[in-house]
Amino acid sequence: MILSFFSLVILIYGLALLIASKIWRKLPEISESGENKSVSIIIPFRNEEENLTELLKSLALLEYPKEQLEIILVNDHSEDDFNQIIQSFESNFPYKITLLSLPEGIYGKKMAIIAGVGKSNSEIILTSDADCIFPQNWVQKMQAPFEINHIQLVSGNVVFKAQNFLSRIFQMEFVPLIGVGAVSIELGNPTMANGANLAFRKSTFEKLNPYANNIAIPSGDDVFLLQKIKAKHANGIFFQKEAVVETKPPKDFASFYQQRKRWAAKWRATSSLSETLPALGIWSFHLLYITAIIYSLITAEYLILLPVLLLKIISEGIFISLILKSCHKAFNFGAFAILQLFYSFYVLLFGLLANFGNYSWKERKYNTNERAGN
Repeated sequence: MILSFFSLVILIYGLALLIASKIWRKLPEISESGENKSVSIIIPFRNEEENLTELLKSLALLEYPKEQLEIILVNDHSEDDFNQIIQSFESNFPYKITLLSLPEGIYGKKMAIIAGVGKSNSEIILTSDADCIFPQNWVQKMQAPFEINHIQLVSGNVVFKAQNFLSRIFQMEFVPLIGVGAVSIELGNPTMANGANLAFRKSTFEKLNPYANNIAIPSGDDVFLLQKIKAKHANGIFFQKEAVVETKPPKDFASFYQQRKRWAAKWRATSSLSETLPALGIWSFHLLYITAIIYSLITAEYLILLPVLLLKIISEGIFISLILKSCHKAFNFGAFAILQLFYSFYVLLFGLLANFGNYSWKERKYNTNERAGN
């Protein structure tokens, strides 16, 4: 009886992933727009000296009318030689570059975005991070959906650049988050977006003031904006699968730990049940999944679970492979096998760690107990 219940839950999970895979395949595409709109790219940065050169090279290769694109770099109290790097590009750069620096007492990614939006001369805003690389048609792809008047926010595809086996594991762990976010948008209940590839209307941002009650939360610039727009424009969010931004993976397990703890704390800080309940549901599923395996081994009834376990593994593999294919990345069976062994334990661990202690981000320490509205 107990294993039958476990099997049913795992079966539902596997079938849900197969449905999500079908939805991913059929995501609508808006590739062309009647006109190229004026666009501002806002990139906050702090101590990104090692990434700025590649970032600026990538931005310089973008294909968009020169007079309709501006790039706003917002310095969040960097302590490295960023200024020298940016100045070395300015004289021959094909697009207008504006460098802003946050004043003393004002800091954080959200404040950097607010400053960039205030400086922008465009209605369409793109945001990304300093460790990202862009395809040449990125701006064209991301601004195209705004041809539809009710579209207020466009979320784009993001993938980790895989440089070794460890980064392939990180890559395969990350892409389902993008996939779930895309599917939730398509189903009309957006739950997540990624600030490394995001576009929105300036007028909407200024009207909603999305960070007013959560400015103390260091991350979550993407999620809190998504929530605000979702509340006012339920059908105004679009996922642009064709626009793929490549970002650097964590350097090692220590960096991965800090990043995921920050993300988990961000989800804990959200005040929306529509975002909190799915996260709680996923955590509960993985707890049940591990319990089911342990119980089946103790009772020697593991053969009963085998069919649904295979369904789970296959459905996860299909979902991940489809997302990787859209990002022009290969599916790595070795990395996938490692994920199968450890992923559920990882979900449980970080779900708990989100409630305790501190984490580091950009050489700053934060407390996981900071909440939206405080």
